Amino acid sequence: MLTSGLLDPAFRIYWDEMDRCRSVRAYWALLHVTVCLPDICAALGSADGETKGARYVAWCDQYLADPVLSGSERWQMRCKVLHQGRASIAGGRYAGFSFAQPAANGQVDHRRLEGATLVLDVGMLAAEMTAGVRQWIQRHETNPSTSVAAYIERNLPSLIRVRQFPLPPTAGAPLPVMPTIINRSS
Repeated sequence: MLTSGLLDPAFRIYWDEMDRCRSVRAYWALLHVTVCLPDICAALGSADGETKGARYVAWCDQYLADPVLSGSERWQMRCKVLHQGRASIAGGRYAGFSFAQPAANGQVDHRRLEGATLVLDVGMLAAEMTAGVRQWIQRHETNPSTSVAAYIERNLPSLIRVRQFPLPPTAGAPLPVMPTIINRSS
């Protein structure tokens, strides 16, 4: 049974990466991490452990309910950004997206229409996504007897964990330093 406090540490690799992106103003990388999170959640909560467009859309509509940006529009954004490096979309109420980052003075440009293009601040998108994922986590950890929680528990061991393995010594080189291991419990 899915237990409380299990999922947030499993997402630590994503939370930490998002923090690193913000701290060095790597907003393009932050956007990529942000748009993949619904895929991960939807896959974890599915019987087959896979994501499909309809699951991504449904997840976004449930955990990121927003009259300005629907689950379907988020799916289109995800596909264009991750697979084509584009921000334009065909059909729908927007012609595309323009991704912004906070100005040097901290000013944010988010959810503004510029013609038929929706301007979105990547830092704000990431904050909204984090809140949606945390809501998803809370829902399933507080309702561990549901079928989705059972799927999450079953699929969770397959979630990526990053570790550094020690390299074999090279002749004449100093011995390698002990590796740092990043795991779910840290």
